[in-house]
Amino acid sequence: MKNYAGIIFAILLLAIGCEKDDSPSDTFSNSLTLGTGLNPSNLFELTGEGTSFPAGSLIYFRLESKEDMAGSPVRINIKAAGSDIDNIDYPVLQEYGHIYLSSFTAPVPGNYTATGILTTGNKTIATITFITQ
Repeated sequence: MKNYAGIIFAILLLAIGCEKDDSPSDTFSNSLTLGTGLNPSNLFELTGEGTSFPAGSLIYFRLESKEDMAGSPVRINIKAAGSDIDNIDYPVLQEYGHIYLSSFTAPVPGNYTATGILTTGNKTIATITFITQ
């Protein structure tokens, strides 16, 4: 009887460990963060995260989607005083995933809003306000 109890316990542990998690909301969130570089030991992390950057510098971004991006190209829309300044389109890198990292050049000095958009379906993921000096 002890052998059967051990086998049943092992099967239960295996079943719990292999259970599919259909709730990506527990792992990912809709966010857009900006930084000055990428962490060389983990390229999914930004370094120098912030909202103030030198004008003309390279700004790295990390767009994270709660739901799978499903191979959608990404657009970063930059606005100043409510008017579009630039739409920067980025190509599809893979057919699945929740995180997109790339960069853009900081505009001339001013206050800006950047919005991360999945162009398939024109779905806004997140927005962040930043300044350049």
